[in-house]
Amino acid sequence: MHTSNWTDYFLDVAKTISARSNCIRAQVGAVIVNENNKIKATGYNGTPSKVISCRELGFCYRIKNNITSGTRYETCRSIHAEQNAIIQAGEERCRNSTMYIYGHNMICILCKRFIIQAGIKEVYLKKSEEAEIIYITADKIRTELEFQYNNV
Repeated sequence: MHTSNWTDYFLDVAKTISARSNCIRAQVGAVIVNENNKIKATGYNGTPSKVISCRELGFCYRIKNNITSGTRYETCRSIHAEQNAIIQAGEERCRNSTMYIYGHNMICILCKRFIIQAGIKEVYLKKSEEAEIIYITADKIRTELEFQYNNV
């Protein structure tokens, strides 16, 4: 897949942002960028403001209880990086934007709904330095959501 210098740049920004995460299990960063390559918001996964983090507690409930990634989100203290960035930006600044995510190679069902509702048009993901970049459009996310809902 051919990527632009902007894609690499914003994924590097997302990687830097991921370092702010106070989650023991995963460090994820997200950047929302408009059509003119202007950053509208950033987010990282971590606990809501003034809520004690797993890092401060010294353990992750999900790790301690072998909870599979992508399941039982209600057991997690953190907000996902994607959600945090969308909250910071607000819907108006998200419309027709691109989201760059570092630290994941997939988007959970909760974040898929946030991304679609916020009007984000496309997403680039990169799990690690060695990983390939994954590109997904809002239309593909909608199709995935329809499939998941129709097969529940």
